[in-house]
Amino acid sequence: MSEPFDRETKAPAMGAPMKPSPMSGYVDTPTTVSPFLPILIIGLVLLGWFGFQATQLRAERDAIIVAVANQEKPLGESKKLRDSFYALAHGAEVLADGGNPNARLIVDGLKKRGITITPNPAPTGPNALTIPATK
Repeated sequence: MSEPFDRETKAPAMGAPMKPSPMSGYVDTPTTVSPFLPILIIGLVLLGWFGFQATQLRAERDAIIVAVANQEKPLGESKKLRDSFYALAHGAEVLADGGNPNARLIVDGLKKRGITITPNPAPTGPNALTIPATK
């Protein structure tokens, strides 16, 4: 067993347990640490984080609602413009099928640009109903 003091230097040996002197007032009693404070801190941090996330999500939700509302008017205007274009193009196609050379020129010009004229264009938008063709 090792001695508590090194014989040559009269200093405490490395790794030797140091005993407090009875006069120092130090008493080596086991202490228990309550887990209440760490759990309370973790709970408060989680509560704060969830509150922050909830407010951020609410702000983003409100921003999306405003963005959708701001797009309603331009979307309606573009639908009206698209519908009027389809009506004009369909009218030009009917005239071209009837033998009008100027209407044929317009229809051919539209086809060169990749615009096809459908007799009944499919409705577009969030309320569009798609019905598959049956034979």
